[in-house]
Order: sequence, then C-alpha cells, then structure tokens
Amino acid sequence: MVTRKEDFTEHIATESRPFHFVDSGLDNVYLVGIKYFVYSDGRVVAEIPALKQLMQLIAKDLVFCPAALSGSEIRFLRKRLGVKSSEMAGHLRVEFESFSRIENGHNPVSPQIDLLTRMVYCILSGDSELMDHCKAVLQVLRDELKKRQECKILTLKISTDNTWFDLKQAA
Repeated sequence: MVTRKEDFTEHIATESRPFHFVDSGLDNVYLVGIKYFVYSDGRVVAEIPALKQLMQLIAKDLVFCPAALSGSEIRFLRKRLGVKSSEMAGHLRVEFESFSRIENGHNPVSPQIDLLTRMVYCILSGDSELMDHCKAVLQVLRDELKKRQECKILTLKISTDNTWFDLKQAA
C-alpha cells in the first residue's frame, strides 16, 4: 500500500507535548525529541531510534526507582530479560498462578517480590552498573542479617542465687 503525504501529519514530540510510548507496555513512559506520524485513519506511528537502548534505560530507571514496582513494571522487566513467566516465578519462588496474578495487577506486589524482581533483573541483565548496585544491596542485606543474628544469640547464665543474667550485659 502506498501512503500519500496527505494521509498523515508529521509531528516532533516536545517537552510540552511528549509522545506517550504505550508500546513500552507501561502507562507512564513519554518520549521527547522523536518524530511520529498521525494517519487519517487514527493510527499513530513513531520513529524510535536506538529502541534496545531505550528499553534498557527504562528498565534501569525502574530498578533504581525507590517507588514500589507495579505488576506491569514487573512484566516489563521480565520481558526485557526474555524470560518466560514460569521461569520468573521460579526465580522468585512463587507459584506460576500467583506470579501471573501479580503481573496482571490482580494481586498486590509484596515488598519481597519487589526486591527479588529487582535483584533478579540486576543479575540476569548483564549490565555492570546494575550488577554493582545488586552487590551493594546484597551487602546491606547481609549486614542487616548479621545484626539480627547477633541479637538472637543470647548467652544467659544462672547465678548462685538462682537468678538469670545476660553475659553480654554483664560484661
């Protein structure tokens, strides 16, 4: 099919009128500086250069964002890895059906699933910056777990008058 010039209008996405990038699979991604065409039949077609790099940048922004991940953001990260839902569910140690409900927004994303999803993405993406981030997060978790272990180890002693005391506090 040959498209005539009068069948579409050409636009450049600006900061005041960004292009809503719905094909990313996310509701909140807008692009500036790209060319897009609006056809007379209502179709909108964008010219998006360096698409792979763009998708990696969106994923990295999601991983570093302090806000909790949504189900659609988890799906986005999984798809960037090229991993099947069942495989991702296995990485996260949840049942496939539960994972599917999380991705589709029917179940809430727990803080544990949020953190594990970010960690799995960091590890499997092969991105060195994300790997360093992942190692830093793991170190914080290890330090926190070590503190928890230390406070769970109690050494108690009975005195000659049959009262108990904590050896750490007595020192």
